[in-house]
Amino acid sequence: MQEKIAVVLDVADHGVRAAFERCLAEFADFEVLGAATSLVELVVREAASEDIGPELDDLRPFLDAAHGVEVFLVAPRLSTDTLMQAMRAGVREFFQADSPEDEIRMALWRFKERRDKRLAERQGQNGAAARQGRIINVFGAKGGVGTTTLAVNLAASFLSGKSGAMVSLMDMNLPFGEVQLFLDLHPRYHWGEIIGNIARLDATYLMSIVSRHASGLYLLPPPSRLEDLQMATPENISALLTCMRSLFDTVVIDLGMYLDEITLKVMDISDDIVLVCVQNLPCLANVRRFMENVRGVEGELVQKLKVVVNRHLPESDLSVEDMEKALGIKVFRRIQNDYKTTLAAINQGKTLAEIAPKAEVTRSIGDLARALVPPGEAKKGRGLFGLPFLSAGKRQG
Repeated sequence: MQEKIAVVLDVADHGVRAAFERCLAEFADFEVLGAATSLVELVVREAASEDIGPELDDLRPFLDAAHGVEVFLVAPRLSTDTLMQAMRAGVREFFQADSPEDEIRMALWRFKERRDKRLAERQGQNGAAARQGRIINVFGAKGGVGTTTLAVNLAASFLSGKSGAMVSLMDMNLPFGEVQLFLDLHPRYHWGEIIGNIARLDATYLMSIVSRHASGLYLLPPPSRLEDLQMATPENISALLTCMRSLFDTVVIDLGMYLDEITLKVMDISDDIVLVCVQNLPCLANVRRFMENVRGVEGELVQKLKVVVNRHLPESDLSVEDMEKALGIKVFRRIQNDYKTTLAAINQGKTLAEIAPKAEVTRSIGDLARALVPPGEAKKGRGLFGLPFLSAGKRQG
């Protein structure tokens, strides 16, 4: 199976072509070809006039192709007659020249869903998506330890080095999540919309809800109304995360600091639990309580636990080594203390990679992202999501 989905843009209008190119660039899967070849899977054609008959005649080889070529048609005006004529010919999606990019983006997602289903049927599978992304949740040992800062910048680190990596950030820091403020986004929707319409959940619906940051990071913020929060159950949150896992390479969840049946379910589904703490006794006591609680509920959760010391202070009265002795486990990573740089990023609504890519705090979060990749992935010829991974022992945060 070819790595990229070959697309031909037969579009003369510069504005329409640019809109399609921007939307296609958001996906890692598509590659725009200069001319049609036997490998083409999607053709976007602009009709010169409202009379689309000649265009359909030219498109007939693609519309009749046996290997599943789809055709999108852009027309000056989509009358009922035009739509019926195009549908009978086999055109799958229709646009006017001034169609918003959201419509183009959703059409591309629908195309991908249909293509994935066709490929799965050919391979004798059950229609399941090939992608099985990792879920990493970030949980705070107490308030004010930098859980959201770490979640946001950890998610951004998984984007580094490869255009088109699919990474999402879900905010479950209830009741008042702040991730959208850290990214200076104003989302139209939240995950409560999905929970309230769980029967509609599929890839297209999910992608119509998430917001996209300029960095390429996809954001799913929390509801702000109590009635929306009350609809959340372990079952529907599990269904949502299963869908997200099938669409994204990595899902990072800001899980806040409260343990309940929903957060325990999220931890159970997750591949890693990043427990954020700082070097003080209340935090140390909370980490111990957390470990006792998850051992009592689900012993396997402890195996996923990665204790991360944020705002690391080498000269602190409570050293990391003291914490390790008290907890009986090794600290997974240390994140440098750089209050000034971190606060600047928050106040500007940007990631650390955007404002201070060479800062020690940025590098140490990048090291954490690399360390969270399974050994089997790190041994591949390229790093996961384009990150140049080193072995875990060579660099420590």
